[in-house]
Amino acid sequence: MKNKISILIVIIGLAIGLIGAKFGISIAIGATMVVLLGAAIILDYQKTVILLGLYVFIDFIVRNIAGLAVVSSIWDELMFLGFICIFIYKLIRYRKLGFYKSTPLDFPIVFFVLLGVFLVFINSPNLGIAIDGLRAVVQYMLWYFLAVQLLDSTKGILKVYWVLTITGTLLGLHGIYQYLTGAEMLGNWVDSAENITTRAYSIVGSPNILGAVFVLFIPMSIALLTSDHNKLRKFIAFCMTVIMAGGLFATMSRGAWISAAFGIFIFILYKNKKLILPLILCAGIAVLMLPSLSSRLTYMFTDEYKAKSSQGGRIYRWEEGVNAWSEGNKAIGLGLGRFGGAVATNNDLSPFYMDNYYLKTLAEMGIIGLSAFILLLICVIKWCTTAVIKERNGRKKDLMMGLLAGALGILAQNAVENIFEVPMMVTYFWLCIGLIMALSMDKGRYSIRDKRMI
Repeated sequence: MKNKISILIVIIGLAIGLIGAKFGISIAIGATMVVLLGAAIILDYQKTVILLGLYVFIDFIVRNIAGLAVVSSIWDELMFLGFICIFIYKLIRYRKLGFYKSTPLDFPIVFFVLLGVFLVFINSPNLGIAIDGLRAVVQYMLWYFLAVQLLDSTKGILKVYWVLTITGTLLGLHGIYQYLTGAEMLGNWVDSAENITTRAYSIVGSPNILGAVFVLFIPMSIALLTSDHNKLRKFIAFCMTVIMAGGLFATMSRGAWISAAFGIFIFILYKNKKLILPLILCAGIAVLMLPSLSSRLTYMFTDEYKAKSSQGGRIYRWEEGVNAWSEGNKAIGLGLGRFGGAVATNNDLSPFYMDNYYLKTLAEMGIIGLSAFILLLICVIKWCTTAVIKERNGRKKDLMMGLLAGALGILAQNAVENIFEVPMMVTYFWLCIGLIMALSMDKGRYSIRDKRMI
């Protein structure tokens, strides 16, 4: 009966979309998405989390279709409110599943959020900017809670897992296409001394952030390859890994290359230590066989790179960040939203992005804020590692380790980029952490739909 109702709702939604198209594309898309979302809820509320996996595409569509411009800056907040409504629906419809699933990371996240609120009250030269700065830091962490609460089975989690890796694969294909066709670079992304004519950026708009997508998702696709016994799915996972690796290369992002290598190394170290040496040999061969890769890496060790980096590059920005922190209140920083991030640059308070999220946090939140943030990340690593160690199911163990390895790669890349300044990447990071905890909590729970063991 529910399937028939859902099909009817889908048909009605598509009809509304066609009618709405006559009055504006925003009405068409908005009406269709609302009704389709309703159908997904009736079928299985877990499927709505798939929307988070499609974040990058939804964001691109909303920001590039004129009729949707009115919600371009708040669409993710609206989706967050929608997910809260879905959670309330779950509480009412499936009361037997319990009210709330607590995790070891609940308190560390809440503590960091409350600390941010406290710093806004005691250190906000401009309250509006401080609130925007706080929102940019903590808002997307909250997706973690909804992901954990809405995912109740390994089957549902695996669907989100595949959507994430397919998303990375599609971006990888587009990135490779841009590289092969010599897409025009949108900014001054290489030094004049380097012989590089293009860098892939896909719909993300930044090669470094596109590289971060692959840093997070490549270990996940490797985990799909090692954990699945189905030959077709293993082949698909292998192809996805190769495509994302190609996309990663096309970004020409040194930080992403090194961070991805770190994440893959962590996964291989967990899976089979004997593969470490072959991995190193393959990396060495790749450096030798790909001149653009080797020249891009070796350029970092030249005097010219150090000189240019000190004049206006990363080294200069890091020094400016340390100086800004040391000249202000070292304990509580300059104030949220006042240095090295999107809020600061939009309000003409900082001439650049910090290119190091930890230094950016130090400058804005001081020693207290950075210490709390590092403590939060330590808790993330500790409890996710504990979840992997305690898991007895080999397939789930691999999937969880793929998520953790990708997340560790992102934390490494944050040392040379402001990855957490990008809403998409913060959302994906905390979604992956939520998937780890949700997997660890599912101990053979029955599927909501078919009552079979997952």
